Amino acid sequence: MLLIMKISDSITERKFSLDERRIDPNYLVTLAVVAETRNLSDAARILGISQPGVSQQLKHLAEAVGQRLHTRAGHGVELTVAGSDLARRSRDVLRAWRGVLDYVESVRQGNDGMLLLAASNTVSAYVLPRWLVRFRQRHPGVDLRSRSLNSAEVVERVVDGEAEVGVIESPIESLPRELVEIVVGGDRLVYVVSPRVVGFANNQVVSWSEVSRIPLGLREVGSGVRRASEPALRARGLAPRLEVELAGGEAVKEAILQGVGGGFLSSLAVAREIASGALVALVIRELDSIARLFRIICRPRDDLSLPAQRFLDIAEEAGVVEQP
Repeated sequence: MLLIMKISDSITERKFSLDERRIDPNYLVTLAVVAETRNLSDAARILGISQPGVSQQLKHLAEAVGQRLHTRAGHGVELTVAGSDLARRSRDVLRAWRGVLDYVESVRQGNDGMLLLAASNTVSAYVLPRWLVRFRQRHPGVDLRSRSLNSAEVVERVVDGEAEVGVIESPIESLPRELVEIVVGGDRLVYVVSPRVVGFANNQVVSWSEVSRIPLGLREVGSGVRRASEPALRARGLAPRLEVELAGGEAVKEAILQGVGGGFLSSLAVAREIASGALVALVIRELDSIARLFRIICRPRDDLSLPAQRFLDIAEEAGVVEQP
Protein backbone atom coordinates (compact mmCIF):
# COMPACT_ATOMS: atom_id res chain seq x y z
CA MET A 1 0.00 0.00 0.00
CA LEU A 2 2.86 2.39 0.85
CA LEU A 3 4.46 1.76 -2.54
CA ILE A 4 1.17 2.51 -4.33
CA MET A 5 0.81 5.73 -2.37
CA LYS A 6 4.33 6.82 -3.30
CA ILE A 7 3.72 6.11 -6.98
CA SER A 8 0.42 7.99 -6.85
CA ASP A 9 2.10 10.94 -5.14
CA SER A 10 4.83 11.06 -7.76
CA ILE A 11 2.26 11.11 -10.56
CA THR A 12 0.27 13.84 -8.85
CA GLU A 13 3.31 16.00 -8.16
CA ARG A 14 4.85 15.64 -11.63
CA LYS A 15 4.34 18.70 -13.81
CA PHE A 16 3.95 18.27 -17.54
CA SER A 17 6.01 20.42 -19.85
CA LEU A 18 4.48 22.62 -22.53
CA ASP A 19 5.32 20.11 -25.28
CA GLU A 20 3.80 17.26 -23.29
CA ARG A 21 0.59 19.20 -22.76
CA ARG A 22 0.37 19.75 -26.51
CA ILE A 23 0.27 15.97 -27.15
CA ASP A 24 -3.40 15.18 -26.69
CA PRO A 25 -3.97 11.41 -26.15
CA ASN A 26 -6.68 11.64 -28.80
CA TYR A 27 -3.97 12.52 -31.34
CA LEU A 28 -2.11 9.32 -30.49
CA VAL A 29 -5.28 7.27 -30.96
CA THR A 30 -5.81 8.95 -34.33
CA LEU A 31 -2.24 8.24 -35.43
CA ALA A 32 -2.57 4.57 -34.41
CA VAL A 33 -5.79 4.22 -36.42
CA VAL A 34 -4.21 5.94 -39.44
CA ALA A 35 -1.32 3.49 -39.15
CA GLU A 36 -3.82 0.63 -39.33
CA THR A 37 -5.92 1.96 -42.21
CA ARG A 38 -3.32 3.94 -44.22
CA ASN A 39 -6.26 6.10 -45.23
CA LEU A 40 -7.52 9.34 -43.70
CA SER A 41 -11.14 8.79 -44.78
CA ASP A 42 -11.26 5.29 -43.28
CA ALA A 43 -9.63 6.55 -40.11
CA ALA A 44 -12.18 9.36 -39.88
CA ARG A 45 -15.06 6.87 -40.26
CA ILE A 46 -13.67 4.62 -37.51
CA LEU A 47 -13.04 7.53 -35.17
CA GLY A 48 -16.38 9.19 -35.88
CA ILE A 49 -14.88 12.51 -36.88
CA SER A 50 -14.41 14.34 -40.18
CA GLN A 51 -11.43 13.77 -42.48
CA PRO A 52 -10.29 17.39 -41.96
CA GLY A 53 -10.47 16.65 -38.24
CA VAL A 54 -8.07 13.72 -38.67
CA SER A 55 -5.70 15.88 -40.71
CA GLN A 56 -5.81 18.64 -38.12
CA GLN A 57 -5.00 16.24 -35.28
CA LEU A 58 -2.04 14.79 -37.21
CA LYS A 59 -0.83 18.32 -37.88
CA HIS A 60 -0.97 19.27 -34.18
CA LEU A 61 0.82 16.07 -33.24
CA ALA A 62 3.56 16.66 -35.83
CA GLU A 63 4.04 20.20 -34.49
CA ALA A 64 4.37 18.85 -30.95
CA VAL A 65 6.87 16.19 -32.04
CA GLY A 66 8.74 18.58 -34.31
CA GLN A 67 8.83 16.15 -37.24
CA ARG A 68 6.59 15.25 -40.16
CA LEU A 69 4.62 12.07 -39.42
CA HIS A 70 2.97 11.18 -42.74
CA THR A 71 2.97 11.85 -46.45
CA ARG A 72 0.36 11.47 -49.17
CA ALA A 73 0.56 8.26 -51.22
CA GLY A 74 -2.06 8.05 -53.93
CA HIS A 75 -5.46 7.78 -52.25
CA GLY A 76 -3.85 6.89 -48.95
CA VAL A 77 -1.02 7.94 -46.67
CA GLU A 78 2.41 6.63 -45.76
CA LEU A 79 3.94 7.19 -42.36
CA THR A 80 7.40 8.60 -42.09
CA VAL A 81 10.03 6.87 -39.97
CA ALA A 82 9.14 9.17 -37.07
CA GLY A 83 5.42 8.58 -37.68
CA SER A 84 5.83 4.78 -37.75
CA ASP A 85 7.91 4.82 -34.59
CA LEU A 86 5.38 6.99 -32.75
CA ALA A 87 2.45 4.95 -34.11
CA ARG A 88 4.02 1.77 -32.73
CA ARG A 89 4.24 3.37 -29.31
CA SER A 90 0.66 4.65 -29.64
CA ARG A 91 -0.84 1.18 -30.11
CA ASP A 92 -1.11 0.71 -26.36
CA VAL A 93 -3.10 3.94 -26.15
CA LEU A 94 -5.41 2.68 -28.92
CA ARG A 95 -5.90 -0.67 -27.20
CA ALA A 96 -6.69 1.06 -23.91
CA TRP A 97 -9.12 3.41 -25.66
CA ARG A 98 -10.93 0.49 -27.31
CA GLY A 99 -11.01 -1.32 -23.98
CA VAL A 100 -12.62 1.69 -22.36
CA LEU A 101 -15.21 1.89 -25.15
CA ASP A 102 -16.04 -1.81 -24.73
CA TYR A 103 -16.34 -1.35 -20.99
CA VAL A 104 -18.55 1.74 -21.32
CA GLU A 105 -20.85 -0.06 -23.75
CA SER A 106 -21.05 -3.04 -21.41
CA VAL A 107 -21.89 -0.75 -18.49
CA ARG A 108 -24.48 1.03 -20.63
CA GLN A 109 -26.12 -2.33 -21.30
CA GLY A 110 -26.02 -3.15 -17.58
CA ASN A 111 -23.59 -6.03 -18.12
CA ASP A 112 -20.58 -4.55 -16.34
CA GLY A 113 -19.67 -2.10 -13.61
CA MET A 114 -19.98 -2.36 -9.84
CA LEU A 115 -22.92 -2.35 -7.45
CA LEU A 116 -22.40 -1.85 -3.70
CA LEU A 117 -25.32 -2.91 -1.50
CA ALA A 118 -25.99 -2.67 2.22
CA ALA A 119 -28.81 -4.64 3.81
CA SER A 120 -30.11 -5.18 7.31
CA ASN A 121 -29.35 -8.57 8.85
CA THR A 122 -32.78 -10.12 8.34
CA VAL A 123 -32.94 -9.01 4.73
CA SER A 124 -29.38 -10.18 4.09
CA ALA A 125 -30.09 -13.64 5.45
CA TYR A 126 -33.60 -14.39 4.19
CA VAL A 127 -34.55 -12.04 1.33
CA LEU A 128 -31.48 -10.68 -0.44
CA PRO A 129 -30.00 -14.05 -1.55
CA ARG A 130 -32.78 -14.85 -4.01
CA TRP A 131 -32.68 -11.32 -5.42
CA LEU A 132 -28.94 -11.62 -5.90
CA VAL A 133 -29.27 -15.00 -7.63
CA ARG A 134 -31.64 -13.49 -10.19
CA PHE A 135 -29.39 -10.48 -10.63
CA ARG A 136 -26.30 -12.66 -11.14
CA GLN A 137 -28.12 -14.79 -13.72
CA ARG A 138 -29.11 -11.74 -15.76
CA HIS A 139 -26.01 -9.59 -15.27
CA PRO A 140 -23.05 -11.89 -14.59
CA GLY A 141 -20.47 -9.24 -15.49
CA VAL A 142 -21.41 -6.81 -12.71
CA ASP A 143 -19.12 -6.79 -9.69
CA LEU A 144 -21.73 -7.21 -6.94
CA ARG A 145 -20.78 -6.61 -3.32
CA SER A 146 -23.04 -6.51 -0.27
CA ARG A 147 -22.65 -5.85 3.45
CA SER A 148 -24.88 -7.03 6.28
CA LEU A 149 -25.51 -4.37 8.95
CA ASN A 150 -28.29 -3.22 11.21
CA SER A 151 -30.86 -0.82 9.77
CA ALA A 152 -29.34 2.35 11.23
CA GLU A 153 -25.92 1.47 9.83
CA VAL A 154 -27.42 0.72 6.40
CA VAL A 155 -28.87 4.22 6.22
CA GLU A 156 -25.50 5.70 7.20
CA ARG A 157 -23.72 3.77 4.43
CA VAL A 158 -26.17 4.99 1.77
CA VAL A 159 -26.03 8.60 2.98
CA ASP A 160 -22.22 8.50 3.00
CA GLY A 161 -22.13 6.99 -0.49
CA GLU A 162 -20.39 3.81 0.68
CA ALA A 163 -23.36 1.84 -0.66
CA GLU A 164 -25.52 2.82 -3.62
CA VAL A 165 -28.60 0.89 -2.49
CA GLY A 166 -29.73 -0.12 0.99
CA VAL A 167 -32.48 -2.49 2.10
CA ILE A 168 -33.93 -2.26 5.60
CA GLU A 169 -36.92 -3.63 7.47
CA SER A 170 -37.70 -0.74 9.77
CA PRO A 171 -39.11 2.72 9.12
CA ILE A 172 -36.79 5.70 9.29
CA GLU A 173 -38.16 8.57 11.37
CA SER A 174 -36.51 11.22 9.21
CA LEU A 175 -35.26 9.94 5.90
CA PRO A 176 -32.62 12.28 4.46
CA ARG A 177 -34.08 14.47 1.73
CA GLU A 178 -31.66 13.19 -0.90
CA LEU A 179 -32.96 9.62 -0.52
CA VAL A 180 -36.15 7.94 -1.66
CA GLU A 181 -37.90 4.91 -0.21
CA ILE A 182 -39.38 1.99 -2.15
CA VAL A 183 -41.52 -0.59 -0.34
CA VAL A 184 -40.93 -4.16 -1.52
CA GLY A 185 -43.11 -6.30 0.75
CA GLY A 186 -42.36 -7.28 4.32
CA ASP A 187 -42.57 -9.77 7.17
CA ARG A 188 -43.92 -9.84 10.73
CA LEU A 189 -42.32 -10.29 14.11
CA VAL A 190 -43.28 -13.33 16.16
CA TYR A 191 -42.63 -14.06 19.80
CA VAL A 192 -40.84 -17.41 20.08
CA VAL A 193 -39.55 -19.50 22.94
CA SER A 194 -38.07 -22.95 23.38
CA PRO A 195 -40.65 -25.65 24.24
CA ARG A 196 -38.23 -26.67 27.01
CA VAL A 197 -38.95 -23.38 28.79
CA VAL A 198 -42.75 -23.42 28.56
CA GLY A 199 -45.43 -26.00 27.97
CA PHE A 200 -47.41 -23.96 25.47
CA ALA A 201 -48.44 -25.24 22.07
CA ASN A 202 -47.45 -23.50 18.86
CA ASN A 203 -49.67 -20.50 18.01
CA GLN A 204 -51.33 -20.72 21.41
CA VAL A 205 -52.92 -17.46 22.57
CA VAL A 206 -51.48 -16.42 25.92
CA SER A 207 -51.65 -13.34 28.13
CA TRP A 208 -48.75 -11.00 28.69
CA SER A 209 -48.64 -11.98 32.35
CA GLU A 210 -47.91 -15.55 31.27
CA VAL A 211 -44.89 -14.60 29.19
CA SER A 212 -43.62 -11.52 31.06
CA ARG A 213 -41.94 -13.78 33.60
CA ILE A 214 -39.81 -15.25 30.81
CA PRO A 215 -36.50 -13.38 30.30
CA LEU A 216 -36.47 -11.48 27.02
CA GLY A 217 -33.67 -11.61 24.47
CA LEU A 218 -33.43 -8.70 22.04
CA ARG A 219 -31.31 -7.49 19.14
CA GLU A 220 -28.95 -4.56 19.56
CA VAL A 221 -30.12 -0.93 19.54
CA GLY A 222 -30.52 0.26 15.94
CA SER A 223 -31.71 -3.09 14.63
CA GLY A 224 -35.01 -3.35 12.77
CA VAL A 225 -36.39 -5.90 15.23
CA ARG A 226 -35.62 -3.66 18.20
CA ARG A 227 -37.05 -0.58 16.54
CA ALA A 228 -40.31 -2.40 15.75
CA SER A 229 -40.86 -4.48 18.90
CA GLU A 230 -40.13 -1.91 21.61
CA PRO A 231 -42.63 0.75 20.37
CA ALA A 232 -45.29 -1.97 19.95
CA LEU A 233 -44.79 -3.06 23.57
CA ARG A 234 -44.75 0.51 24.90
CA ALA A 235 -47.95 1.33 23.00
CA ARG A 236 -49.70 -1.38 25.02
CA GLY A 237 -48.04 -0.43 28.29
CA LEU A 238 -46.10 -3.69 28.39
CA ALA A 239 -42.73 -3.66 30.13
CA PRO A 240 -40.51 -6.63 29.20
CA ARG A 241 -37.73 -7.90 31.45
CA LEU A 242 -34.67 -7.66 29.22
CA GLU A 243 -32.30 -10.49 30.02
CA VAL A 244 -29.80 -10.43 27.17
CA GLU A 245 -28.93 -8.09 24.29
CA LEU A 246 -27.16 -9.67 21.34
CA ALA A 247 -25.88 -8.41 17.98
CA GLY A 248 -27.63 -10.17 15.11
CA GLY A 249 -30.81 -12.17 14.78
CA GLU A 250 -28.98 -15.49 14.58
CA ALA A 251 -27.35 -14.86 17.96
CA VAL A 252 -30.72 -14.08 19.54
CA LYS A 253 -32.28 -17.16 17.96
CA GLU A 254 -29.48 -19.40 19.21
CA ALA A 255 -29.85 -18.00 22.72
CA ILE A 256 -33.58 -18.74 22.65
CA LEU A 257 -32.93 -22.25 21.33
CA GLN A 258 -30.58 -22.77 24.28
CA GLY A 259 -33.38 -21.83 26.68
CA VAL A 260 -32.16 -18.38 27.72
CA GLY A 261 -35.66 -16.98 27.33
CA GLY A 262 -38.07 -15.77 24.68
CA GLY A 263 -37.84 -13.06 22.09
CA PHE A 264 -39.19 -11.35 19.00
CA LEU A 265 -37.73 -12.43 15.67
CA SER A 266 -38.66 -12.20 12.02
CA SER A 267 -41.14 -14.82 10.87
CA LEU A 268 -38.70 -15.53 8.03
CA ALA A 269 -35.86 -16.21 10.46
CA VAL A 270 -37.68 -18.82 12.56
CA ALA A 271 -39.90 -20.56 9.99
CA ARG A 272 -37.79 -23.75 9.94
CA GLU A 273 -37.41 -23.93 13.71
CA ILE A 274 -41.16 -23.52 14.22
CA ALA A 275 -41.88 -26.17 11.60
CA SER A 276 -39.47 -28.62 13.25
CA GLY A 277 -40.76 -27.93 16.76
CA ALA A 278 -37.45 -26.52 18.00
CA LEU A 279 -39.29 -23.27 18.77
CA VAL A 280 -42.92 -22.41 19.45
CA ALA A 281 -44.53 -19.15 18.36
CA LEU A 282 -46.98 -17.64 20.83
CA VAL A 283 -49.73 -15.13 20.15
CA ILE A 284 -49.79 -12.53 22.92
CA ARG A 285 -53.36 -11.47 23.58
CA GLU A 286 -52.61 -7.86 24.52
CA LEU A 287 -50.24 -7.27 21.60
CA ASP A 288 -51.24 -6.49 18.03
CA SER A 289 -49.45 -8.27 15.21
CA ILE A 290 -46.15 -6.49 14.52
CA ALA A 291 -45.93 -6.16 10.75
CA ARG A 292 -42.95 -4.62 8.99
CA LEU A 293 -42.39 -3.36 5.47
CA PHE A 294 -39.08 -3.95 3.75
CA ARG A 295 -37.77 -0.77 2.23
CA ILE A 296 -35.18 -0.02 -0.39
CA ILE A 297 -33.49 3.31 0.25
CA CYS A 298 -31.42 5.02 -2.42
CA ARG A 299 -31.10 8.19 -4.40
CA PRO A 300 -33.68 8.94 -7.12
CA ARG A 301 -33.63 6.38 -9.91
CA ASP A 302 -32.21 8.77 -12.50
CA ASP A 303 -29.19 9.34 -10.24
CA LEU A 304 -28.40 5.63 -9.92
CA SER A 305 -26.01 3.57 -11.99
CA LEU A 306 -27.54 1.17 -14.48
CA PRO A 307 -26.63 -1.88 -12.33
CA ALA A 308 -28.47 -0.27 -9.41
CA GLN A 309 -31.51 0.39 -11.59
CA ARG A 310 -31.46 -3.23 -12.74
CA PHE A 311 -31.33 -4.35 -9.10
CA LEU A 312 -34.41 -2.25 -8.28
CA ASP A 313 -36.26 -3.89 -11.17
CA ILE A 314 -35.44 -7.37 -9.86
CA ALA A 315 -36.30 -6.53 -6.25
CA GLU A 316 -39.68 -5.07 -7.20
CA GLU A 317 -40.35 -7.98 -9.53
CA ALA A 318 -39.36 -10.70 -7.06
CA GLY A 319 -40.89 -9.19 -3.95
CA VAL A 320 -40.34 -11.01 -0.68
CA VAL A 321 -41.25 -14.33 0.83
CA GLU A 322 -44.06 -13.09 3.05
CA GLN A 323 -46.35 -10.11 3.02
CA PRO A 324 -47.35 -8.67 6.40
